[in-house]
Amino acid sequence: MVLMEWAAAIFPMPPPGGAPIFPPITRVEKAMLILEKRIDVREAAPVLGAPLEMAVTLCLPDPALMPPRPVAIFAAPGGGYSRRYFDLRFDAHDGYGEARWHAERGIIHVAIDHVGVGDSTIPDLSKIDFQTLAATHDSCVRQVARLLERGEADKRFPATGPLFKVGMGQSMGGGVTILTQGRFAPFDAIAPCGVSAIHTVLPQRDEAALEKGKRRFLPVAEGRVTSHEQTDHEGVDYLYAFHWEDVPADILHEDMKGGYPIRETAPDFGSLTIPHCAVRMMLPGAFAEDAARVAVPVLVANGERDTCPHPHREAAAYSASRDVTIFIAPTMAHMHNFASTRAILWEKLHGWSRMLAAAAAG
Repeated sequence: MVLMEWAAAIFPMPPPGGAPIFPPITRVEKAMLILEKRIDVREAAPVLGAPLEMAVTLCLPDPALMPPRPVAIFAAPGGGYSRRYFDLRFDAHDGYGEARWHAERGIIHVAIDHVGVGDSTIPDLSKIDFQTLAATHDSCVRQVARLLERGEADKRFPATGPLFKVGMGQSMGGGVTILTQGRFAPFDAIAPCGVSAIHTVLPQRDEAALEKGKRRFLPVAEGRVTSHEQTDHEGVDYLYAFHWEDVPADILHEDMKGGYPIRETAPDFGSLTIPHCAVRMMLPGAFAEDAARVAVPVLVANGERDTCPHPHREAAAYSASRDVTIFIAPTMAHMHNFASTRAILWEKLHGWSRMLAAAAAG
């Protein structure tokens, strides 16, 4: 039986000339409570001015399904995508919603739009740097965790007590997760997915194209190119890099119809904006110092065709961690949640998270 309960939606007026404010809709679906919130993070990045809010979707499970040490996954999307990437919905296709999948199995799922992405505040994108991304993400995670632990997220959801907090991110979101843990350490474990702590490289069909792709970031390293909008994208095969050949044609069309990486229009799960500093995440060693400071367990998860050229070497980048797991999902390209094998990755993240939480609980 599916229980649908929609609370009254309030639509605040957007600021003059500004983007629409995301409506705080609440719904209950399959005994899950789904909340939309906006978290004020202005104190974490005063250089960007106020207001500064991050859009968050909480997918809360039936409390009876939660383990003794409740687990919360804080998920961050990749460049050109929004937090809706974790709740993909397509006509004529079921089973693409990762957030609901985890909640059905007793894990809290929190999907977050970075500052400058999706429904979050879009400031001057050139003023967002790695430190800003890390500081605002840290602030958002800690505030949401506090609401859940104190029972203040919603009166229909009880206080969880201390959470086992897993920082998970895909592509750019994985990079933000590494930066955040390396600088502020809000998580008990992290799962950077589809990103390399050594050198993130977009896969291509042959070695020549791969090497050409690496060279196109030389102007970024030299400081002559400072955003993805200025980067040379000619000849880059994003379709091959992002999607395995068995992804349904209508889903491919929905993802790519508005263009990528510079989207002229964005699907529900996309973002028209990407912080300019994201282009620097493709440079060798971009996350090296932060990854080396990560002292919690790490799950390095990639598709069979992904942005870690040598995934088994990734463990060495997390030299302060005593627990690094390498996982490669078969027949999966860079955009994991579109793959036919997506649930294999979800199962790995789910089991790994609950195992660590159980060990932490003694």
